[in-house]
Amino acid sequence: MDTSKVDARKKSKPSNATRATKLYRALKLDIIQGALAPREQLRINMLCNRYDTGASPLREALNRLSAEGFVVQHDQRGFAVADIPPEDLHELTFTRCLLNEIMIPAALKNGDEAWEERVVIAHHHLSKTPPFTSDGQVNEEYLSRHREFHMSLLAPCGSRWLLELSEKLFDWALRYQYQALRADIVGSRDVAREHNELVKATLARDVAKSIKLHNEHVRSTSRYATGKRERTPVV
Repeated sequence: MDTSKVDARKKSKPSNATRATKLYRALKLDIIQGALAPREQLRINMLCNRYDTGASPLREALNRLSAEGFVVQHDQRGFAVADIPPEDLHELTFTRCLLNEIMIPAALKNGDEAWEERVVIAHHHLSKTPPFTSDGQVNEEYLSRHREFHMSLLAPCGSRWLLELSEKLFDWALRYQYQALRADIVGSRDVAREHNELVKATLARDVAKSIKLHNEHVRSTSRYATGKRERTPVV
């Protein structure tokens, strides 16, 4: 028996972890984009057919999404897509802005030259990534790089707990961010300029301006997500 061929097949065959991760990402993106609607029941058989997978990795992915707040689990009715009520967005925006006021001064104080390079590189990658694919769908890579950029700005704040909380809040805001992207598909909001200004204020170590720009950026996304584009703050 040619063991080299067996080894090659083993190497080429995706692991269970890889398949589970791909399934998790596909489900998450469909929830963010609204292909799986808020409050929609997530029936295992239907999802197995839709994603061509088995029940075990599917439940693993659903449990992971439940822990992140994208899916809710009912004792008797199984899984459903979490709702996205406007009042949750207001509270989410309020909390993110408060965190910015705590984390940004510490990040600008502690950040070194390597951190500045990380911010510049993350911004460069984001600026080169379109928010939508050629078929008009949200670009998963854009969402990933957008998250990486914003988290890089806060990275040297000095608190692992605050960073973990900020990451969770950012992830919970993804569905609202997608709504804001769709609302701004005609380009009335210059998000690229907002990001440029954030980088300039950060590298200049201008604490007051950095906080102001960060919070305006978060609040603008909130307004577009709810269809309220006036300048009245939500917090």
